[in-house]
Amino acid sequence: MTLHKGALALLVVAALGCGKKAEEPGAGSAGKPVEPAAPATCPPGNVIKDGACVVVITPEKVAAVQAQATRLDDLAKFLDKVDDLAAPVELLNGFRQLDEWKQLEAKSSKLQIVDKVVASLDEGVKQLRTFKGSLGEAAGRLGNLKTELDRQLKETGAAKKLEEVRAQISSQLRAAIEPLAQQVQDTITKAIAPIEQQLGDTADLVVGACAMAKLSGGGDKLKTLCGQAKDVFAKATAYLADLKGKPAALYTELSKELSTQLGILVDAETQKLLDAAQVKVNDALKLPASAGSGSGSAH
Repeated sequence: MTLHKGALALLVVAALGCGKKAEEPGAGSAGKPVEPAAPATCPPGNVIKDGACVVVITPEKVAAVQAQATRLDDLAKFLDKVDDLAAPVELLNGFRQLDEWKQLEAKSSKLQIVDKVVASLDEGVKQLRTFKGSLGEAAGRLGNLKTELDRQLKETGAAKKLEEVRAQISSQLRAAIEPLAQQVQDTITKAIAPIEQQLGDTADLVVGACAMAKLSGGGDKLKTLCGQAKDVFAKATAYLADLKGKPAALYTELSKELSTQLGILVDAETQKLLDAAQVKVNDALKLPASAGSGSGSAH
């Protein structure tokens, strides 16, 4: 059977049209959309995410990291005055060397705990000095992170993928935060808490012992130490009150600010570390006061 010339022409046009449709831009051989090629370059501070340039580093974010490093340095400077907390240890050691104190100690069971108190206070002060050193190290690592962010903010050339930059920044952030978080926990549990528990009670014991010594006519050396005791313990108590909340507040703000500012550059593993450390810091703050320390006078 012979087809009409007009019908045959329509069939040819239809066939050609189907072929063109399959080759339209944005469609693959199976008719599926083809993703556009990722850009070869991006503006400084951008990375490639989902095939497009996305801003992840800004001058404000770099400044935020520097601000947290400065806060670490500020707390380290505050810890330069930790000698105010070491002074009671020196004072108590001075008392313990006197025969008159040993005689008082023999008459008072409460004074016999002073040896343990001195050891505990001394360990606490050592921990605070260690913490001061760790603050400097953490500030230096955040300084390195700030330098890297600043470099990438100014860098031109081939675009980098989000995953590549995220791994690099998260690694540097963990290196700065992980040891710091542990030091904050140790400082609360091994320094601030035990010193706070014992400082006031020890001051009361010393005052009581000095009152006993005065009644019995103590020697000049004992009188001199007793005369220093009130000022020494007052300064230590004031310094501790000012220091007490600083380490936990520092970590909480630092962790929150860096997590917020760096955003998608913080990978899941690093965020999990930050959150877990925050829980431990919070738990350390909830430690109950020790019931084992002495209280009252030396009688």
